Amino acid sequence: MKAMKNIYIFDEYLSSQKNGIGIYLQELVYCFCSLKYNICLIVFNAKTEEFKIIKEKKIRKILFPVLKIHFVYYVDVIEKFLRLYIEDSLENVFLINHTPCDDLMESLKTYFPLSKIVFTIHDFYWTVSLMGNIDEYEKVIKNAYIAKNVNMRSNMDYILKMYKKEMRMYELADRIICLSNDTLSILQNIYKINKRKIYCISNGLRDTKKKDLLNEKDKDTKRKKLYLRNEDKVLLFIGRPTKQKGIFELLSAMHIVLREYPNVKLVIIGDGDEVSIKEIINASSQIASSIIITGRLNRKDVKEWLTIADIGIIPSYYEQCSYVAIEMMMYGLPIITSNGLGLRNIFIDGVNAKVARIESKRQLYQINLARNIINLLDHPELCKNLSKEAKRTYKTKFAIKYMKACYMKLIDSMYRV
Repeated sequence: MKAMKNIYIFDEYLSSQKNGIGIYLQELVYCFCSLKYNICLIVFNAKTEEFKIIKEKKIRKILFPVLKIHFVYYVDVIEKFLRLYIEDSLENVFLINHTPCDDLMESLKTYFPLSKIVFTIHDFYWTVSLMGNIDEYEKVIKNAYIAKNVNMRSNMDYILKMYKKEMRMYELADRIICLSNDTLSILQNIYKINKRKIYCISNGLRDTKKKDLLNEKDKDTKRKKLYLRNEDKVLLFIGRPTKQKGIFELLSAMHIVLREYPNVKLVIIGDGDEVSIKEIINASSQIASSIIITGRLNRKDVKEWLTIADIGIIPSYYEQCSYVAIEMMMYGLPIITSNGLGLRNIFIDGVNAKVARIESKRQLYQINLARNIINLLDHPELCKNLSKEAKRTYKTKFAIKYMKACYMKLIDSMYRV
């Protein structure tokens, strides 16, 4: 009889609730629970005023209160608490989801030598600064990048520093999980990680749409509640409204679209900081009546927009394995996306989405986005075909059963003789 595996999942609550890691952890816990593993969530910056250990629905939770600085700077304190409440064992697997965690991982290696460590790449540090440009990143780590000013040099120095930390994390991990083939390629070709150490596991999502789907009459009622007219066409953007997500190219594309389709509304759902929101307001001032900015919404309200939207748009320069994309496919939205890092592993132009090519000149990318939006608005039959294929892609690649099977295989791989 096999011993029960103990899965310890690390989470930084404040940040994961604002990005895809939060949804990922929910689905991951579901997978491990259905596999009958012992689950323990180790949560930093949790909703608690003091350190505590609780049990909810057979899941053990070790909760650390909000810390003054990032939890990675409290490794010596964290290690002491973990040693009190976790016994080292061959059956332990620590799953790390945040970076940089090299010091924490080294501490786990030291004090829990029998346990396994798995690190999941939800993003690279360099993608923000370099807009996901792999060629530019290679130049930086080969010291071939020519910085034009002091700020750029400082930024490149920081990228190099984080590259060393990433390499240290990958060396300490027993397994590395990447979420897309693009990331797999980067790990092998740039970081030179042995393929046998890497598992490429796409994010999965439980199908919850059935109870949310509306008939045409209900859809009209919902739209009226949101002050939308029958003739309005709703374009839906979900995510942090930042330049890396392509929001400013999308806003520029809207200027072109509205000349032909003045009844289009762009709905932006996502939590941005004060600076980014001001930039969005400035960029959309001339078309303000066609832009709806909701800010961050709860899951119920997001699903409501997914049921009434006409087109989903994902103009990001890079993603890992976008939960927004998976959810839009699950709801059967016709989708317009970019050919950015990660997204090009999910979508095929004219098959399950329309793909707007990212160009070196931003203006050309804006035009590509606008042309694709207009193309879908012009061709309802194409929208139906893309919707059908998007649903099929979700069912055959991103349903939760595939994620569950892959994680079971991953855990088993660490215990083969």
